Amino acid sequence: RSRFTIDDMIAEGDQVVTNKTFTGTHTGEFTGIPATGNKVTLQFVDIMRVRNGRIVEHWLSMDQLSFMQQLGVIPTPGQDARDPT
Repeated sequence: RSRFTIDDMIAEGDQVVTNKTFTGTHTGEFTGIPATGNKVTLQFVDIMRVRNGRIVEHWLSMDQLSFMQQLGVIPTPGQDARDPT
């Protein structure tokens, strides 16, 4: 089961910024990385520009290093990387 939580949201003018947390389990292939069964937690920041009730621009920033470390693809200090192939 996966879940997105909006931790913070700021709206001003035509921009909306959200800080979100994703939690879930890596149960299927993701960008060529086979399922690991690892639980993951990711932080996201979304910046959106809204016009006439529609998102017309979107930027996303996430902690990809931490995500790859949680999947075991990139080692954390003191750990070996697992071979995703």
